[in-house]
Amino acid sequence: MRESSVQNVAGEFERERFSPTANFVEAMLMMVFILGILWVVAYPFGVMGEMPGAQRLSEILIVVGALYMLFVAPFLHRDTATSWGLGNPRALWRLLHTTTPEKRAVLLAVLVALFLALNVMNVYHWERVLRFFNLHRTAMRDWNQGFPGAIGMVGFGSVLALIIVTAAIRYDNFLSAFRTALVIALPLFVLILLGAAAHRGRVAFVDFSIGAFFIGVFGYVFWGFVQQLLFSSYLGTRIRKGFKPSTASTNRVPPDKRLPFVSVFAVAGAFVAALVVFVTLRHSHGDAIPLWSLFAFAVFILPAAAVYAWFFACDRKRLLVATLSGSCFGLIHIDSYGLVAVTFLLGVALTYVFMVDRNRNLVALGFIHGLLGSSFNAFFSRSESGVLEVDYTVGPWNVREPTWGVLIIPILCILFYVAMTLWYLRIHKEP
Repeated sequence: MRESSVQNVAGEFERERFSPTANFVEAMLMMVFILGILWVVAYPFGVMGEMPGAQRLSEILIVVGALYMLFVAPFLHRDTATSWGLGNPRALWRLLHTTTPEKRAVLLAVLVALFLALNVMNVYHWERVLRFFNLHRTAMRDWNQGFPGAIGMVGFGSVLALIIVTAAIRYDNFLSAFRTALVIALPLFVLILLGAAAHRGRVAFVDFSIGAFFIGVFGYVFWGFVQQLLFSSYLGTRIRKGFKPSTASTNRVPPDKRLPFVSVFAVAGAFVAALVVFVTLRHSHGDAIPLWSLFAFAVFILPAAAVYAWFFACDRKRLLVATLSGSCFGLIHIDSYGLVAVTFLLGVALTYVFMVDRNRNLVALGFIHGLLGSSFNAFFSRSESGVLEVDYTVGPWNVREPTWGVLIIPILCILFYVAMTLWYLRIHKEP
């Protein structure tokens, strides 16, 4: 098929080999594939049926899917590195070659500083690095004991740092993307701190260590980078290319009517969401969730609901497409439904900003993921969080009380994505 371009839902043209329909259907089928492997194969046969080999088979199939997403799909669709928010060594070389001497000197200084900093982090946190790559059970675990193992440790770190510095980081839009990242991350970070203080008071900060927190943020940036490579880059790209921007007059609320619309939408949305949270927690924890907590939940949800309402008023179609993309990121965290909720909301924000080139930078997304993931983990994943504790372990083998009823929500989610595919094919018939 001849290489061409498509216009995404945000109005930008991107290089693409296939049709919008092919992009959207592939994304939905990939979500059905992932959820199906986890909850139609792994859970009933591996967890409930305790069949030998079910877990290994599931892991192999998930790895095959991930390899397709990362290496095969970009080649087939002719995606560019920038469309995935990645750097490009050739583009970096051209930038160094064509820019002014002053900017070249600054960029070279940044590259060298990043390379050295990554090597230092690799050496001082060698065990964490090995665990991240699942190499902690190999002979590499002893390389930090001295010469000559230290050579291998530094060599491994140098190769890794070189890949990150030249191919993972996109420099041409880093400042604009990082500015957007701060706009998203800092208010949510403050909201997390306020939530922890409201829930547990000063006790929430007794064991808080700034040094450990920033190390956690750094680690989460890399983990967030990997996750967003699969979801914002692959799934987000496929889904945003599946829709053209709306030209309907009803897609936007007129400017003079936006404030009342946002006010009503935000209050109603916050109340409904708070009621769902309250009923869910009350069902699980009984009187440990007092009635007044319904109001508290609504107060904390209201800002997010207002922001969602505002962007809905500005471009309904784009936000709804981002919401669908965000659901993919959220639902992969079943069976921890607290984590599903927060990652769903985060996924909506990330895929929304990722639709335009100036924000398409995976390191910037990784920063958002790192700051919020580390802070949320610090304040709401501990046993001291009580009824608001969020379980960070997900997937079939981490279900605490396995029953057949656990399958109800995953199956409904699979049916939802199947229904979305059929709906799309019905209204987007192509010649």
